[in-house]
Amino acid sequence: MLGWWTVITTETLAQRALPGAGNKEATLATWESGLGGMDWIVALCKQGKAEQHSFNGYPNRFTAPASEILPILARGIREHLGHFDGPEPSAWKGSATVHQDRIDACAHEQMLLVEVWDQS
Repeated sequence: MLGWWTVITTETLAQRALPGAGNKEATLATWESGLGGMDWIVALCKQGKAEQHSFNGYPNRFTAPASEILPILARGIREHLGHFDGPEPSAWKGSATVHQDRIDACAHEQMLLVEVWDQS
């Protein structure tokens, strides 16, 4: 499958780089998408609202304040019906997991980590 697997977490870049990283309790949302599935976070980078830290696909890592990411998650992750370009994330049907209780607990000034893994 060509596409991306996205993970949004409250873990920091340093925490995520440690052996055995991947605290499931820190995960806010995950989903799989098609080729355009990373466009929403790239758009935030172009607007100066997010920063990209790695770009090789294994994974692409971005950071952004929760104040930028949480409103996007609040609007929902739309079902992916093909190639999607735009400011909203989309997911293959049934692949999205959103932990609303964890999202609700985030402070808007908290930095979030967005990992986008190449699925090809």
